[in-house]
Order: sequence, then C-alpha cells, then structure tokens
Amino acid sequence: MRTFFLPLKKLRRNVKYFLFGAVLITGVLAAYLEFVATTNTWNDNTQFSPWNDMNPYKHEGERESGRARGKGRPWESSFIPQPWRPEYKGQANLHIFEDWCGSSIAQLRKNLHYPLYPHSRTTVKKLAVTPRWTNYGLRIFGYLHPHSDGKYLFAVASDDNSEFWLSLDDSPVNVRLLALVGKTGAEWTAPGEFGKYVSQTSHPVE
Repeated sequence: MRTFFLPLKKLRRNVKYFLFGAVLITGVLAAYLEFVATTNTWNDNTQFSPWNDMNPYKHEGERESGRARGKGRPWESSFIPQPWRPEYKGQANLHIFEDWCGSSIAQLRKNLHYPLYPHSRTTVKKLAVTPRWTNYGLRIFGYLHPHSDGKYLFAVASDDNSEFWLSLDDSPVNVRLLALVGKTGAEWTAPGEFGKYVSQTSHPVE
C-alpha cells in the first residue's frame, strides 16, 4: 500500500506565491479581454453612414432586393407600418446602453449592443432625460403627431454628442438627419442650451 503525504508546510510557506500567480494570470486575462473588446468596439477605421448601415429595415430590404433582382422586380422595402395605439399617446421609447465608454455617436454605433439590444427599455413623456447612469448612451424614438399643419423647428442639446433624425412619413426607412451636437465627442452643451452650435437647430420642416 502506498502512502501519500501533502507538503502542507511547503504550501503554507509558498501560498503568497500561488496567490501572486493567480492574481497575475487574472490580470493578464482581463487585459487581453479588454484589448479584444476595445479593438472590436473602437476601431476608428470602420466607417458607418449615420443611420442606414445600422437600420434593420434597410438590411431586410437589401435581402428582399437581392431576391427580387433575380425575378426582375424593383426594390421593395420590407417595412410594415404598425397600427397606432392611443394608449401610447404622449410617450416615446427610451433605450439605455450602459457600461459604455465614449462620447460620440460614431462610437455608440460601434457598441455591440446598439441598436437592438439595450440594457434597459422604458418610456418617457418628454424628449428630455435627466441622467441617472454613468458611462451610458441613450436612444429615444417614437412618432410625432403635430397639433396643426405648418413649419416646425427642431433643436437638440446634450453632453456630449447627439443627433436628431426625422422621417416625413410613418416609415423609419426615410429618416434624415436634421440637427446634431458635434461629431468628434468633444462638443457638448448645457441642458436647454440650443444656441451654442449652428448645427443644433434644424431648418424649417413642414
């Protein structure tokens, strides 16, 4: 019969080295994962058009277009308008993307969760949000129902960058950029400060 003895005294004497090795390996692994995530998320050589490259309706339409091209049919959008429900009147959707470091819209678009997988979803009754998060990005969207016909001006204020997109009909395929606060991440405004940059205010929209 064989008998095994564990060198407990040696283990006790060298426990600090084992702990140091474990901490070192954990640190190296964490640094590697952070490097990989940063490389995938912050690659500034990747170019996106402001909306269409991230628009799920566009990609659906492109797939439909590919199928239609072989049959000789023109391009058709796959967007299907949904019936408007009066219980949602006066509310807009708010999607929050947390644990994200960045200050520009371009960086937010490169986030792996954007735009379809926010960390939380809610609704707001005003197109103004008081921040309750750190390291976050926001996406507010919905339908506008003007009380009367006429020309309207739209303006944005944010810290840091922001963009305001609007479609002149009920289809998100036709959205266009009307106003913005900067592009580099260095631009910002105070709450309600709509005159700091010319780009903050849109042209009249009818």
